[in-house]
Amino acid sequence: MNKLKTSGFAALLAFVAMSFFIAYSPLPDQMAKQPERTLPVSQIAPLVVPSAAQATGSIAAPGNAGAEPDSDVEQPQASPVPAMPHPAPSAPAVQHVQQSEAAALPDEPEVVSRGLIFLDPGHQRRGNSQLEPVSPGSKERKAKVTGGTTGVATGKPEYVLNLEIAVLLKQALIQQGFEVQMTREEHDVDISNVERAEMANAANAQLAIRIHADGNESPKAKGFSVLYPDARVEATQSIQPASQHAAEAILEALKAGTTAASRGMVARSDLTGFNWSQVPVVLIELGFMTNPTEDELMSDPEYQQQMVDAITTGIDTYMLNKGD
Repeated sequence: MNKLKTSGFAALLAFVAMSFFIAYSPLPDQMAKQPERTLPVSQIAPLVVPSAAQATGSIAAPGNAGAEPDSDVEQPQASPVPAMPHPAPSAPAVQHVQQSEAAALPDEPEVVSRGLIFLDPGHQRRGNSQLEPVSPGSKERKAKVTGGTTGVATGKPEYVLNLEIAVLLKQALIQQGFEVQMTREEHDVDISNVERAEMANAANAQLAIRIHADGNESPKAKGFSVLYPDARVEATQSIQPASQHAAEAILEALKAGTTAASRGMVARSDLTGFNWSQVPVVLIELGFMTNPTEDELMSDPEYQQQMVDAITTGIDTYMLNKGD
């Protein structure tokens, strides 16, 4: 009997202890974080990588196309779809894009030339004494080309001075919107006077300008002059009036733009470069290399630019006023 009482008492203590433990210990579901509500599989949108055709549209969950969402149930937020790298465009696609971009660019304004001016820096390093006709059908013959004169003060050959001025003139004319071609841009050439005229003819130049410097037995001779074809030469009848007008415009510009003496305009019938020309042509004698003062002046860069600017003004005036 005593053993039974003892056992009962022990059981009672164990029951009380267990009740106390349960009453004051946190329940497992209270300790754990409330799990997110699990939705039925049918309401979970599967992770689908959109195709190119679906990239701009919505993706419906399988089995729920057209179903209305339950307004009483919080709808799950679809997990963001990871960005997939775009494949590199194919060559035709790149070409198409490039063509589209090119088509979208505005057209550049077309550069309109004011006309072609042909420059002939007179002479060359070595002359050619072989003969050629002075004009078409003429029995009179002259040397194909000579070396020109030489500066008495500078020792500079005329062919060098002529090219210096022609290069500067080319640059000035281009800046004014003209096209420019030249018979030569170096000294070691062999181009006859007939060939020089034919080069300008072949280019269909609006005007041919021959650049030269003068020489004289007297060291006192000085000044510039502008030469043009003589009206009495049959071969140049068609270009004579325009050539004379160009000579007048250039002479007036040189008189206004430089301090050099003017020797005026001179009509010439004996120049091969005139008589074979089929385009308007003039020859500018810059000054006398046999005059020490003028020789040095013509090699001065500032004076050279002064002359070039004046010649450019004369050409510009002629081109603005000439008839088409």
